[in-house]
Order: sequence, then structure tokens, then C-alpha cells
Amino acid sequence: MTPIGIGIVGCGDIARARFFPVIARSPGLELRGLQSRSASACEPLAQQYGGTVYPDLDGLLRASEVEAVIIATPHPTHADLAIRCLEAGKHVLCEKPMATSLADAVRIEEAAARSQRVFMALPFDRSPAVEEAKRLIDAGAIGRVSMADAVLAHRGPKHAPWFFDVQKAHWGVLADLGVYMISQLTYLFGPAHMVRGKIDTIFPERRDHEDRPIAATVDDNAAAVLELPNGVLGTVRVNWCSPSDHRNVICQTRIHGTTGMIFINPASKPDRLVVFSPDREISGSAPGEYAGMTSCYRPTLTSLDDDLEIMRTFETEVRLGKGPGNLSRARHVIEVIDKIYLSSASGGAEAIESV
Repeated sequence: MTPIGIGIVGCGDIARARFFPVIARSPGLELRGLQSRSASACEPLAQQYGGTVYPDLDGLLRASEVEAVIIATPHPTHADLAIRCLEAGKHVLCEKPMATSLADAVRIEEAAARSQRVFMALPFDRSPAVEEAKRLIDAGAIGRVSMADAVLAHRGPKHAPWFFDVQKAHWGVLADLGVYMISQLTYLFGPAHMVRGKIDTIFPERRDHEDRPIAATVDDNAAAVLELPNGVLGTVRVNWCSPSDHRNVICQTRIHGTTGMIFINPASKPDRLVVFSPDREISGSAPGEYAGMTSCYRPTLTSLDDDLEIMRTFETEVRLGKGPGNLSRARHVIEVIDKIYLSSASGGAEAIESV
């Protein structure tokens, strides 16, 4: 099987942590190009992982050996970069969020349709834990679902102060953390049709990881209620105000059903997925306790490596030529975030059009 040639645009923290290592252990992919605002950021990565360092995006896009591009730059740049890559005939995997406005999300969707190339947007929800949770919900394993509460919090990206600058980031914690939880809830239950939210900036004066001052001009604390199909209420709570760091992140989705509960804990390998079911066993699962509760079950998951699952799925979609991937739901998530900001400003509920 001939490897798919991959180019990476943006050689910062997220690319170094997620994409370079996982491509190296993916036999169906081969790193062939790197490009960033600073060539010096790419050079040590090229020495370690291979690939040609291109001085500009046009050079990378002209390279026929680069068939697909991963965009891992600051999120306000995603839309324009994605459109340029699609128009150059490249498949695209884009870091979250795909855009920082609904108008830009629509532009990407239109460009993907014209190009007939795969556009896969992160967050990635088809991880083994979330897929199994969805299967259990759809099978009625916890009865009728009434509510889902999704929480993600840490102290904020102090290593990258641009996140806190509205001129450089456009959106705040909703774009960084809220996008994960909104995407997950709409994947599990379907598109939201109404949202009410509130944002705030709790710490306008911060310190970075080297104790230098940061003036925060974006939201760092947000909560929202999403009206989802079948009467499910989804709550999303995210902030950069917790003392936890990325190694001790607070992340959980708790799903309430009439006969049980499901807990999705992405940051915990032993408790990645737990089902509380007091009235019946969950087949194919290991019984045990969780958070002081008995009658809990841990389903067997096929993998705990979400980054590898991302790249496997992208590779499959490129090889099959499936088209725009998860683009329509990704656009829906961007609209939900946009409407949370509007709701916070107006004090009222906002209808979602892309249902």
C-alpha cells in the first residue's frame, strides 16, 4: 500500500504533540512537507521525522508528493488556509475550531464541495469510548436520556499567550475547550435547535508559564444549555479558571438516563467509559465500582489512542474519496458557538438554523 503524502502547516505545540508522532507510527501515511511562519520551528522536526521544509504555503501546495495537508496553526487562520489547500486539490485535516465565524465555516463548506476533496474537522468524536457510548444510548442501555452535562476545564494555555488576545484568537475558551463538548453532544444526540449561554472573563490579568503578565481580552468562563433532539437538555461548562494543567485536566461528560448513567472520561484510561446500571448487567463489560457507586460497568474498548484513531479515519476517508467528511456537523458546532456569544450578549435564547 502506497503511503499518503502528508504536509503539515504549523509546527507549534499541537502539531508536535499530536501529528508528528502519530504520522511516524502510521504505515499508511508519510510526512513529506512542513511549513510554518518560522522555518526554524520546522527544521528540527524535519530532521527527526523527515519531510521537506517549504518557505511558504504556495511551495508546499505545488508539491505533487503532498496529497493531504494538516492545518495546525492558530485558529483564526484556519478558514483561509483550508480554502487555499482545498483549491489546490489537497485533502485537509483541520485542527479545531475549523473557523471563528459561521460565515467562514460556510466558505470552507463551499470550497470543499467545489474541490471534491476530503475536509475533516477536529474535534474528532468517533473515538472508541464515544462510539461505544453512542451505541449504548441508541440501544436503550440507560433508558430514555433526559440530560447530558459536559465539563472541560484547566488553567488555560499559558504557554501560548495569543489564545488570550481577542485580536489574535477572535474567540476564547469556547473555541479552545467548548468546541470539544459541543461537538461531542451533537454527535451523540443530534443537532441543537436552540441555545442559551453566558460567557465572562474572570481573570483579565494573568501570568504566562514564565510568570510574564498577560492581558486577557477573551472569554475564559462559559456555560450553555443546548436543546437537543428528543427532549434532551445538554449543558456545556468550560473554563480556563481551574488550577489543573493538561496532565490533570478536568474533563467529563455525564449522561443521565431513566435506568442508568454513562460517564465519558477522556483523560482517564481506566475510567474512559463507565456505565452505571443498577437494574441490569451491561454485556461485554467488566463490573466494578466507580465514584463510590456499585453496579458499574466498564465496556471493553478497542483502543485508547485517540490521536491514532484520528489519523486512521482521515487516511480511510482520503483513500475512499468520501468527500467532505464531518464538515456539516463541524459547521453546526461553529454556529452553536457563535449563537452562545450572541445569547450572552442579548440575555435570551438563540435559535440554531443549521439543524
